[in-house]
Amino acid sequence: MAKKTGKQKPKIPPPPICKAILLCDSTIVEAGTGKVSIIGVFGQFTVLQLPGRLSPFTVFLQLIEGVGRYDIVVEFQDLRDNMVMARADGLAITFPARLMTMNVILPVPPVPVVHSGEYEIVVFANAQEIDRQRVSVRSIQEMTDANENG
Repeated sequence: MAKKTGKQKPKIPPPPICKAILLCDSTIVEAGTGKVSIIGVFGQFTVLQLPGRLSPFTVFLQLIEGVGRYDIVVEFQDLRDNMVMARADGLAITFPARLMTMNVILPVPPVPVVHSGEYEIVVFANAQEIDRQRVSVRSIQEMTDANENG
């Protein structure tokens, strides 16, 4: 049987599975145990006015079943205007073993927003989307008007 000639394509690891995307005010990692405390979990942002900026927040990811190294990217996408409003990249993680769970904590600086409505947090591993989490942005004025009229 003849040997195949030419270069073999590098084997691309399968993407990890995202078990959790949590938006929160902050996280604390215990030094001795490595346990993560997730503080102030939320699914909606409230801004003083629009256009405006979201307060800084943290994205907590729990990833499983990874093989080797991944470049992780998280985008904050505007669904109405189909735009990326913010992007966090440059984070590389390595799974030492396939059965390991990796907790990823990403601090997010203030993000500009121009309208109320639906946005998404989208997670990529090696440029492949692995999960997304929808969030709402509302102004204090909208919430006040809704309470008065509702």
